[in-house]
Amino acid sequence: MSSRLSCYLKKRLLGRQRNLVSLDEPYRVMARLLKPHAVTGILDAGASNGHISERLLRGFPQATVYAFEPNPLYAQALQDYARRDARFHPQFLALSDRSGRLPLHITASPGTTSLLTPAARLKEVSPAGAAVDSIREVDVVTLDEWAQSQGNPSIELMKFDIQGAELQALRGAVGMLRSSVLLVYTEIWFNPVYDGSALYTEIDTFLRSHGFVLYDMFKPKYDPDGLIVWADAIFLHPGRVKK
Repeated sequence: MSSRLSCYLKKRLLGRQRNLVSLDEPYRVMARLLKPHAVTGILDAGASNGHISERLLRGFPQATVYAFEPNPLYAQALQDYARRDARFHPQFLALSDRSGRLPLHITASPGTTSLLTPAARLKEVSPAGAAVDSIREVDVVTLDEWAQSQGNPSIELMKFDIQGAELQALRGAVGMLRSSVLLVYTEIWFNPVYDGSALYTEIDTFLRSHGFVLYDMFKPKYDPDGLIVWADAIFLHPGRVKK
């Protein structure tokens, strides 16, 4: 949605009252917020076929993207992308708060594949998303251990779309959150659709403990009865981000 159209709709539909969920386009918002900064490193967790990485690189052309995706379905597409663009570095790994190997629940709808088991509510929202086709053990790392193995690249922007495992991945990235990260763009869960998924309040509390605040929310998803299930959110570190 263009900024002009967004402003028009806000004025016409909302008057002076902001809706709880933003009508803005999150990638444009991130580009605007980080415009004063040199963004050299981006983490894309849950990269799928690389389409979001590509979008992020358009917004931050000087950056390198480290794209984490354990689902073997996307391996060829990510390797092909890496050959086309030297800024793109696929990592065929899952993220958590410990390293090792964990089962990956590969679903009929690839976008809902997760380290966590789909819960009954996911079937209501996405029947194909709740259907587990196979379970495959994958390599899992913490972001801090991965960063150390890579020479500790500076990461200014983190994006998480890992189907309920966002808090575990963030807990494994404390060193990065304390150093270079300016912005976290992540899925948040109000009524989780995976067993053991962290609620929004837990993610918010964790990020606030490291100096981040909720900036805005985007693209809410509801179940058939109108219950809000999840959304995307930008968390910003105001102590590091220039106004």
